[in-house]
Amino acid sequence: MCGIVGIVSQDVGNIDAESVRKMCRLITRRGPDDEGYYFGDHVALGMRRLAIIDVQTGHQPVHNEDKSVWVVFNGEIYNYRELRQELETRGHTLASWSDTECLVHLYEDFGDECVSHLRGMFAFALWDDRRKRLLLARDRLGIKPLYYSRHHSNLNFGSEMKCLLAVDGFERETNLEALSEFFTYKYVPGPATIYDGIYEVPPAHLGVWSNGNFHLRRYWDLKPSPDVNKSIEYFREGLLHHLKEAVDLHLVSDVPLGAFLSGGIDSSAIVALMAQACTGKVKTFTVGFPAGQLGVDERPFARMIAEAYGTNHSECLYENPQAQIEGILPAIIRSFDEPFADSSMIPNYLVCEAARNWVTVALSGIGGDELFAGYERYRGALLAGYYQRLPRWLHRGVIKRCVDAAPESRKSGLWVDRLKRFLDGADLPLADRYQRYLAAYNDEDKTQVFSRDLLLELEKCGANVTQLAMHKVKANSDELDWILATDMATYLPDDELRKADRLSMWHSLEVRVPFLDHKLVEFVATIPSWYKLRWWKKKHILIETIRGIVPNAVLTRRKQGFSIPLANWLRGPLQNLVHSYLSRSALRDVGLFNVQTVERMLNEHDRRIRNHETKIWVLLTFMLWRELYIRNRTL
Repeated sequence: MCGIVGIVSQDVGNIDAESVRKMCRLITRRGPDDEGYYFGDHVALGMRRLAIIDVQTGHQPVHNEDKSVWVVFNGEIYNYRELRQELETRGHTLASWSDTECLVHLYEDFGDECVSHLRGMFAFALWDDRRKRLLLARDRLGIKPLYYSRHHSNLNFGSEMKCLLAVDGFERETNLEALSEFFTYKYVPGPATIYDGIYEVPPAHLGVWSNGNFHLRRYWDLKPSPDVNKSIEYFREGLLHHLKEAVDLHLVSDVPLGAFLSGGIDSSAIVALMAQACTGKVKTFTVGFPAGQLGVDERPFARMIAEAYGTNHSECLYENPQAQIEGILPAIIRSFDEPFADSSMIPNYLVCEAARNWVTVALSGIGGDELFAGYERYRGALLAGYYQRLPRWLHRGVIKRCVDAAPESRKSGLWVDRLKRFLDGADLPLADRYQRYLAAYNDEDKTQVFSRDLLLELEKCGANVTQLAMHKVKANSDELDWILATDMATYLPDDELRKADRLSMWHSLEVRVPFLDHKLVEFVATIPSWYKLRWWKKKHILIETIRGIVPNAVLTRRKQGFSIPLANWLRGPLQNLVHSYLSRSALRDVGLFNVQTVERMLNEHDRRIRNHETKIWVLLTFMLWRELYIRNRTL
């Protein structure tokens, strides 16, 4: 696992070596073990290394036999041993046992199609010195990040945006369309970023630079292709085979390895299969609360799995939420380089911090929800179709009025909030309905919270209406398949995987995601949707596959995941922080928001009139980012 950077220029001698070294230093956390550089007439490549495989001799950049091809690589190629044997059979001489070296020789044999031979997570930059050509590549699902920017005749690239922000002459202008979309999704959807001029290489894409020109192309696409003629027994058997194979592949490591364990179905399945494959005890980690707060404390279920499989288990506790969170929020924002408001970033930060004290690699259950329909919003979006069939007087005149009038309470607040959210979008068409369930702020909300000046600027650039997430992928007659494809293409890479990469690499920890092995993902795409959400039971096919492997108490429990009691914290231990950053004077200084609307939200939330936790959290993280990156430019 590494961080990579580089500059390529059409002009000979237009590369500033010190600038590349500076870019590398900014991502030392991604690779504290080593650094390396290649400087040519048109290109400079740099890397920081976290040694995982071939610890002693896996130095980068790596070159081929005659040094005409050079590469810097971030990630892991899990089938590198097989590839190595094939390369040697074809006459190549490999100087190390690293997975990185396979890339230069695969490129020699297959050109850009070398990526189709890779099984793993990766982002790499490959320089072909004979052709004066740069190839950038990102893995199929977007597990590893890669950003780029154009500056005069140069193309700059790096694993994190902070590398590109440090390039001399780069102006930090806010991308207003990205700002608006952040308030919708709680993250900035790729390939845009919050900064004008910085872009993300999309998942499953190659970027080719040649003669000063740069273009992107897709090399892999995931399409639902359900095989309706196969039985559930066929899919159970096939899924178990692919799961075991994926976990086995993800255990390749020359350094200590463990797993995150929330006590949910996905992480429990990974740990159970790890325990079957490993000779020693698996090291596991979870997050919890000293008081054992009902509904958010995962420790009892995590302990159940830990005891069942004899893992060496550690618990990371919130001892003092106010001090802990206020202390780590700036670090979390710096790890992303742009606004990010998934509140689970807090427990994820803490569990990564705890895990790094023991291991260098941790396996995670990320991807299980998107593959097997694990989120509550999937049921909600589909149930609303049946709700619409009720008589109008009943669902709008009676049910909605009763639910809207229900006050928030300490015991039922979660379900009251979910019902209100369900009814808020239940009458809409599917794509609009799903957007309403996803959104922190819908377009109507933004007309209230954004300032008049910001709304005018968004209208000028045609960004006053947010593109529906479901319209970013090809429509599907199967509603659940369409929704799952949407999340695989948007929420998974832009939220879940981005969160895992930034927070783990901030602690120099590699996180691996066996559920996103592309062979497994392609197999799951053949499973009909009714086996994923069956009789309104989420993850049906996964549960049936691992039944007997994972305890029934885990298989039947309600999904929780790494979460925090955000609503209570915002009106409790974090209230002073919230009111400081969202004060009247702070908001007026920024000039982007309607002060009266924000004050009303804070008042209603503090008095428990309405739960505005998500909206407030989005505002708070945006203001924190702006303080660090725009106002003070501490990075």
